[in-house]
Amino acid sequence: MSKKTVKTKTTKNAKDAKKGGMSAFAWLVTMRPLLPVACVGLLIGAAAYGLEQLKHHAYQSPEFQPSLRFVLADPPEWVVAEKWEPRILSAITVSEDEAWTDPDLTRRVAEQLESSGWVRRVHRVTRYMDGTIGIHCDCRRPIAMLLTEQGYIPIDPEGVRMPEVYASVGASSGWLRIVGVESPLPQVNEPFRGEDAQAAVRLANLLFEQGDSVTTGISAIDVINFRGRRDRRACHVKLWTPDGTEIKWGSAIGEEVEENTPIEKLTQIAAMLQEGGPRAQVDVSVYPMRTIVPADLSGDGPDGRT
Repeated sequence: MSKKTVKTKTTKNAKDAKKGGMSAFAWLVTMRPLLPVACVGLLIGAAAYGLEQLKHHAYQSPEFQPSLRFVLADPPEWVVAEKWEPRILSAITVSEDEAWTDPDLTRRVAEQLESSGWVRRVHRVTRYMDGTIGIHCDCRRPIAMLLTEQGYIPIDPEGVRMPEVYASVGASSGWLRIVGVESPLPQVNEPFRGEDAQAAVRLANLLFEQGDSVTTGISAIDVINFRGRRDRRACHVKLWTPDGTEIKWGSAIGEEVEENTPIEKLTQIAAMLQEGGPRAQVDVSVYPMRTIVPADLSGDGPDGRT
């Protein structure tokens, strides 16, 4: 009885093995037309891998390492006209043996520029085969030189401290100077946060927006008596012309009380500059012929109100 059982199991196993072998053979027969395609695919993949490795090896060789040259891509006109590009690009530091193929090169260039104070934002850094590194970015434009204990520091329209410090900036240099600021000095790439500095920056922006017709005639914004901190009876904000004319601006922008508006003040300044001629002092906080008339409390006023 046991022998018959063993024989039956052996025969069944043999049949299963034969059936499995036939299935594998049938699969090979079915897939045979696809074998050439698979071989071609493998060859193409191997060739591509080999070419990539050859390319990488070639780029690493000295003759395929061009000298790096950094440029601003499509810089604004003022950068070119005022020759700021060399100063902006001076913020980039790379080693003498810097590899053009270094995958981190573009990232490091962007980070250095964005932290330099010269650039507000880097949009893209492009690497070219001849070693040129093109940088697409928003540059900070200096609009004034703010006097600090260290010297004159350029600031942008947002009041951000830009790099470099100048020992002196002359009244006829063409730069709008800001003097009298007592706010703490921020780090490079950080804005001045003191209220006197912010008030001066707002006024500097307003003057800068008027163009050369006004900015060339104004040499300084003086906030030493901001909000009357030195003398409550004296003018809070003054302007100075290159020839030494003192212009009483009045209160800081947004803090006017019974004063001309900023636009009215600018109108008077523009007219004064157009007339020309040296003057000792000009007050644009109110109109020259304006006077304060006491209120009529008798009930016989022009509107007939009591």
